[in-house]
Amino acid sequence: MKDRVPGFEFALLGPVRARYDGVPVDLGQPRTREFLAILLAAAGRTVALPLLVDGVWEEGDRPARAGHSVRTHVWRLRRALARHTAEPVLATVGDGYALRVPADAVDTWAFERALARAGEVRASGGSAGQAREVLSEALALWTGEPLAGLYGPHARALRAHLAEVRLSLLEARLALDAELGDRPHLAAEAAALVMEYPASQRLRAVQMLALYRSGRQAEALGVYEDTRRYLAAELGHLPTEERGPCAELAALHRRILCSDPSLRLPGAGADARPRVPDGHAFPSAVGGFTGRTEQVRELTETLTRPDTAAVVVSAVNGMAGVGKTTLAVHTAHRLDDAFPDGRLYVDLRGADAEPLQPHAVLEGFLRELGTAEEDIPEGADERVARYRSLLAERRMLLLLDNAASCEQLRPLIPGAAGCAVLVTSRAWLTGLPGARHLRLDVMPLAEALDLLRRTVGDRAVDNDPGAAAALAAACGFLPLALRIVASRLAAEPGRTLADMVRRLTDERGRLDELRTGDTAVEAAFELSYATLTAGQARAFRLLSVVDVPDLALSSAAALLGLGTDEAGELLESLVELNLLESHRLDRYHFHDLVRAFARARSAREDSPGTTSRAVAGLLDFCLATARNADAVAHSAEPGERTLIDVAVASPGLDFGTAQEATDWMREETALQRMLIARACADDTLPLSQAADLIDRLNTVLSGIAHLTAVTEQARLVAEVAARRGDGPSEALARYVRGNALWHANSFPEAESELTRSLELGRGEAGVRLRASAHLTLCANARVHGRFDAAVAHGEASVRLFGALGAAVAEGTALGELAFNYARQGRLAEARAAAERGALLVGGRESVSKAIGLYYLARVLRLCGAREEALRRADEGLVLFRALNVSSFEAASGNLIAEVQAEDGQYALAAQTAEAFLPLARRVSAMLEGGLLRTLGRSLPHLGQQARADACLRSALGVFERLRAEQEAEQIRELLAGQRTPAPPFIAR
Repeated sequence: MKDRVPGFEFALLGPVRARYDGVPVDLGQPRTREFLAILLAAAGRTVALPLLVDGVWEEGDRPARAGHSVRTHVWRLRRALARHTAEPVLATVGDGYALRVPADAVDTWAFERALARAGEVRASGGSAGQAREVLSEALALWTGEPLAGLYGPHARALRAHLAEVRLSLLEARLALDAELGDRPHLAAEAAALVMEYPASQRLRAVQMLALYRSGRQAEALGVYEDTRRYLAAELGHLPTEERGPCAELAALHRRILCSDPSLRLPGAGADARPRVPDGHAFPSAVGGFTGRTEQVRELTETLTRPDTAAVVVSAVNGMAGVGKTTLAVHTAHRLDDAFPDGRLYVDLRGADAEPLQPHAVLEGFLRELGTAEEDIPEGADERVARYRSLLAERRMLLLLDNAASCEQLRPLIPGAAGCAVLVTSRAWLTGLPGARHLRLDVMPLAEALDLLRRTVGDRAVDNDPGAAAALAAACGFLPLALRIVASRLAAEPGRTLADMVRRLTDERGRLDELRTGDTAVEAAFELSYATLTAGQARAFRLLSVVDVPDLALSSAAALLGLGTDEAGELLESLVELNLLESHRLDRYHFHDLVRAFARARSAREDSPGTTSRAVAGLLDFCLATARNADAVAHSAEPGERTLIDVAVASPGLDFGTAQEATDWMREETALQRMLIARACADDTLPLSQAADLIDRLNTVLSGIAHLTAVTEQARLVAEVAARRGDGPSEALARYVRGNALWHANSFPEAESELTRSLELGRGEAGVRLRASAHLTLCANARVHGRFDAAVAHGEASVRLFGALGAAVAEGTALGELAFNYARQGRLAEARAAAERGALLVGGRESVSKAIGLYYLARVLRLCGAREEALRRADEGLVLFRALNVSSFEAASGNLIAEVQAEDGQYALAAQTAEAFLPLARRVSAMLEGGLLRTLGRSLPHLGQQARADACLRSALGVFERLRAEQEAEQIRELLAGQRTPAPPFIAR
């Protein structure tokens, strides 16, 4: 093995140890070593906090504050490593940790890869002795029981895994020993290992062969008899036919019994025999094959790798129509010279209602291998044994196409090395021992276009490349669909690519277009659908009605009305069948054409009421979770944030921090918008829940694009509510729209909607809604310099929130009111109100706390306490950034720049304004104008008068477009040479 560069070295194959440049590292307590082992096993990947907890403690033995305990041990581990290097080896990533060390710094890296490396040695022309050296070096790393002294769930599982790896290495090394025939004590070593691993029939085979070659035939036969008895005793719970030795061991027993001369010739092959001709069923070479270069290369390397330890099995899986059989047949024909003894092929009909039985397949294979009809055994075990004995001395390629299951395949896998097996299946065959899996995905665009060119010609594609790309996308880049449309275009020369794109635009008719003759995409999907259980089929259909890019497991469970564990099993089973895809943990999505098929099935099989009830469950869950997210983000009780009375049945998801809450809202924005639109279109869904949900979207997230979407959806909800006579929902929707319009700087329209919301929200049930509307109207009046009106609205808001006992909301209202007091010259009242507001919204980190700090900072600035204002603004800015509240982040930058300019720190003020200007341009034109104004005031002091004037003119244009007359007049005064301080625009 190659020498390692200086640095850390870690050992798991024995007690957990660490060294740095040869110096032992003191790892401290066993529990700390447990965490180190988990991080090392992750090989540089991030391990989330819950996984660390699960890996160290059993569920019933966890400490009350498991997360705190994890952080303590991570701190100890980080301190231990830091004593040897200043490099940040142990990194915090999100809510997890990652150990950044080279993969080969851990002894298990070479240990677990040794078998593959030995195979690579043989594949590159190396000798059996060189391959054995690789295995021997790896086995020398084993210094005792792995992770000795550690007993957590992860340690136990990893220990068991490493023991299995060791057994595989021992079996492979002893097989090479037997092949080379240069170990005089091989029989004794094999006997000792059989005592340690009595269930390993490969070790028993080496022991029998070594004894036989030592002239101890009777003992070799005795080993077989001992094996038979052992298996009968240990496997007594299985049927009689499954308790005996494996076919390979039985074949070796027969050869020893017959004193087969070839056994005395280590490494000698069988006499040359004629190649088995391809059966009549073997498909012809694929004409016009294109693309899949990387996949062909991977399959070729896998199938032609010499491997004396096991049969090479490569399993290709993928959705219907993705080209699995085409790829497999193409690869098989390319490998003709690599398998001189021939090829076997069978279509196992895995997608049919009744797949082929292995017993029948073996009968056909035995015939092709030259077995006379009368010599084909009747019994299943006998057929397997005869089949494997015929393949034992041959080098053949088996193409097992369209497999249904691992159970169907196991009897068809040869028993000895030399042969290779290429399997295709619509399902992930994860239970196939030793198989190398290749998931075949849809084609990339370039390959899809090449496939079109093969049929319709280069000219058609080159004349309209945009239409060609659109056609490939409409086909979902699925090879079967691409071949169908290409065939149709070739058959109808007058039809253009653009014509076909238009015909495929409507999802409802797309599958009808994707058929030609007896070939159809829908028919391929039908075969997969027919194999589903009732529960799988229901989930498959209902998941398709949710029109979002992907769906979280928790949301899917709510849609299906199931617990997350049961839903997870269902969804994963659909993933294994390649009817659903999952490229991220616990998130699922459809291929476009599969979704179209699933929706068509849902339209035929599910009543509108069934679909609506499923969507209602999802809407209820999303609203409950959004309420929880809103409450945590603003550090308030969920009831305090609810503006109208809307019932929910689901408890929703819980969040530990405001960051988690805002992350969920951002991740699920598309889903929430879809549900709101669905509730507007389906009068069986509760519109009040949709109105409440859009309010949560408005209060937790920010940004111009987001506000635009909220504004439009709130308008739609308000109009639908008005038509349905739903006053509370209309009132809330108009408030949300008015609030969003205000944040988007559409002040006159915002005022109109907010005033209408006040009118609709009369009565006891609308108190919280009116309080919120007054608060935004307060800010709106302040923007226009109407401070008396602003104070009236602000005091009304504070009074109503106080009567409700809504402390956090009252604190936010006090912050806005305080600024208006200050603008009236009531500085003492302003500071008192702002400080009380900050106190009410304080506590844990949240959006509300950050807003309270911001409000306090702007009042402190007007009171002349600039240093404290900057400190509070900086504190709020840190929170806004952490929580991705971009509008307030920009507002904080604007405030900080203004204070710096007023304090004479012109260079710093200009730098701050420049830094926040790009963000302001994305979130608020008013903030953009404010930052341009600060640049205009600061740059003259830096000798940049011309640029300053340009900034001021740009700011004037912004304020005039927004009809912010007070702000515009201040800019005119600055341009006229009156460099008077101007108060900053405050975002909310």
